[in-house]
Amino acid sequence: MRLKIKLMAASFKMFIRQREAIIWTILLPLFMVFLFSFVNFDGLGHVSMGIVNHSQDTTLVSILRPIQALKISQGREAEELARLKKGERAIVLVIPVSFQSIGQDSLTLYLNAEKPQETQAGRLIVQRALDELVFRENHLPRHAFRTELVNSRNLTYIDFLLPGIIAMSIMQSGVFGVAFGFVILKKRGILRRLLVTPMQTNDFIIAQVSTRLLILMTQVLIMLGAGVLFFHLHFIGSIFNMIIVGLLGGVVFLSIGFALSGISKSEDQVAPLANIITLPMLMLSGVFFSRSNLPGFAHVVTDFFPLTYLADGLRNIAIEGATLAGVFPQLLGLAVWSVITLFIAVKAFRWE
Repeated sequence: MRLKIKLMAASFKMFIRQREAIIWTILLPLFMVFLFSFVNFDGLGHVSMGIVNHSQDTTLVSILRPIQALKISQGREAEELARLKKGERAIVLVIPVSFQSIGQDSLTLYLNAEKPQETQAGRLIVQRALDELVFRENHLPRHAFRTELVNSRNLTYIDFLLPGIIAMSIMQSGVFGVAFGFVILKKRGILRRLLVTPMQTNDFIIAQVSTRLLILMTQVLIMLGAGVLFFHLHFIGSIFNMIIVGLLGGVVFLSIGFALSGISKSEDQVAPLANIITLPMLMLSGVFFSRSNLPGFAHVVTDFFPLTYLADGLRNIAIEGATLAGVFPQLLGLAVWSVITLFIAVKAFRWE
């Protein structure tokens, strides 16, 4: 045990002496969070509106849908109200079962109390649509609607972004940190010299993995702290759960890094291989933007990316308050990837 601790200390010293590693591991993800925090993706000139139509009459919905100022989603009442409370909707219109275009039924309009400008605009648009319905059907009096304010968490883009950046930094540190670091050690013959010492090779590997996992978890804590202190992150989850998911994701990407370091003989070889693996995940795993806009086939394929499991798990815990049981599909996906990547890493890793 003393040998493992000493090796961990030596491994940590090796890490902090590499200024580039510190920059890529901690400072770059923080810089990206600061950069994206100045870009407002929330106010894109649309009023997010949910429609719950319990009736068979679609006249009012057909009037509202072409309005460009509205971003309409239609679904069940419980789902739409839940999204309203999360801040994903500015207004939710509930059309009763008895609604008819020539009737006098009362509609219900739920308003997001945290978005007064959007709700005011949405309310006026709904009123205008009802007036148009009156003129179209030549029917008086017009339909009435009652409004109800709902307090929401009003999630922002930074709430979506920061867990994704944490997942990205775990991937980058695991893949690039290990792959480049071990390729350099092999190239300089350091690993070959370690083989002739009394040290057990598994002690060296355990020390390296433990050190890097500790560094990855430090990243998670620093990023969460920065998000809460500087960007008002709506964090309602458990830090312990975040660390568990992060550790499992770290195992996956550290294993990929070890596999790449075994395959590659120089930095020139490892760079393109690492980029081929990480770039598709970086662009398509929902780190910066929601995957809901992806076409069907791409959406299905990216569901199985390890970075997708990691980003979705961290995001669900951070802003949804999900428990480990609540992110079981993500944990299962990461566990399967851990087995696969560990097997590949054992087969591919070479000491020289």
